[in-house]
Amino acid sequence: MKVSHRKVFSIGQHDQENEMKASIGVRTTLLVFTVALFSIGSLSLGVQSASAASVSHEVAMLGCLSQRMVRPSSYTLGCGSGTYVITNVHWRAWGRRDARGIGKYVLNTCTSTCSDDNNVSYPATFNAHGLRSTPSGTVYQSLTISYLKAGHRSSVTWALPPF
Repeated sequence: MKVSHRKVFSIGQHDQENEMKASIGVRTTLLVFTVALFSIGSLSLGVQSASAASVSHEVAMLGCLSQRMVRPSSYTLGCGSGTYVITNVHWRAWGRRDARGIGKYVLNTCTSTCSDDNNVSYPATFNAHGLRSTPSGTVYQSLTISYLKAGHRSSVTWALPPF
């Protein structure tokens, strides 16, 4: 005589088994999804790290807080009151010898006080030059600004950090 072994479930037990299988499937799917996201995130961090490493090899200007600035669109000169600023800068060249760009040279006239922010803006050309090797990498030492003031060509050269 052949004995058959069959599991006999009540309706409630059968539903519990199906729910457990579904729960295991969902957990497995979530685990695979989490591992995939972690892997993608790790890859993108690697790309960002590689990009940051390559940027440190480019010549830069140091900001007032010694932060590296490559092709900055604005830059505060004098590291104090913000009385002198270059803005809307478009760099036409940025390289190993010098950098050349155009934009606005903005001066606070300090009339009646510097805190009144009475600014005058001049179209200008910029030339960053003089390389210096620092712990932060190679940086420009000076910035020469040429601009028209009352129809006369004017020029000023600023020493850039580190001073």
